[in-house]
Amino acid sequence: MYHQPGAVATVVFGKFPSGAGTPWGGSRRTQFVSAAAPSRLRVALLWALRLGGTAAGIAYTLTLVDAGKIGGALRAIPLGALAIAIALVAANVVAGALRWRVLLDAYGATSPPPATRLVRLSFVGFFYNNYLPGAVAGDVVRGVATREAFGEHGLTGNLAVVLVERALGLFALFALLAGGLALAGDGLDTGSLWLWTAAGVGGASSIVMGLVVARWLASRLPAALGRVASRVPAITDRGAFVRGVLYSVATQSLIALAGWALLHAGHPEVDLAGALLVVPLAAATTFLPITVGGAGAREAVFVSLCDSLFGIPAEDALAASLALWFAHLAVGAAGGVLVALRGTR
Repeated sequence: MYHQPGAVATVVFGKFPSGAGTPWGGSRRTQFVSAAAPSRLRVALLWALRLGGTAAGIAYTLTLVDAGKIGGALRAIPLGALAIAIALVAANVVAGALRWRVLLDAYGATSPPPATRLVRLSFVGFFYNNYLPGAVAGDVVRGVATREAFGEHGLTGNLAVVLVERALGLFALFALLAGGLALAGDGLDTGSLWLWTAAGVGGASSIVMGLVVARWLASRLPAALGRVASRVPAITDRGAFVRGVLYSVATQSLIALAGWALLHAGHPEVDLAGALLVVPLAAATTFLPITVGGAGAREAVFVSLCDSLFGIPAEDALAASLALWFAHLAVGAAGGVLVALRGTR
């Protein structure tokens, strides 16, 4: 499949100059998903919204903390806790690759790549998601790099699976939040967290169900959307899909454990159930389209919830959030090394 300039990759990376090659090491044949190029004004407005949302989150967080105490709070985080967090984030990437593999089976991939390649590409994608604005660049890269998995469905099929991964990840985050709420009982004032949980589970489920019925809807959609919907693969192995859901819960549980390790190191009163009230909702901010990878919003959620639920000083909560972000950057850097050495082959 040839792809015209200006679509998913353009939105993610911005406009590329003409010439061979792409940022992820592929050819111009796989550089773009067919679609009309977004106008410069639309792209500019999108980034203005994201930057504005991020700035608002940072500004709000700074009103809650004493800037002079942040350095001390960061230095108080034990290196052992940070190392554990990095290891758990890395394990999350591996578990995510296994989820990718079973979802390829669930959607009937005819030539799925070997698990070792999926693990390597997952680290590569993690690098792009954490080091490029938008937090979706790595998903596009993974979908393009393994487009051969679906034969005639090509890139559309693979990107559909990647989108399902994202939706299941969001579903798992709010499922973990629901678990934390159930374990918390009446001991904590959880306020409107149940409402956020219901909204998150409902939204993620809607995305997955939309892909499930895409082919059925194809003839009822406008011509351009109908052609895309008709190429979305159908679930052929329900058992594999269920395993994909379980892997999603496992991947997000590892992130929750990483956040708990950092919070618990400075505040032992925060148990795992308590961490499930904070970390999943903070992690879900990466899905917000009005921020750059959840920056600003993530810290605001951490600080606000840690204060209201546990009375943790804002500086300590901010330090834990930044340490968890650093763990993501550290693991992403390993993916960057793989990009430098081998691209996405």
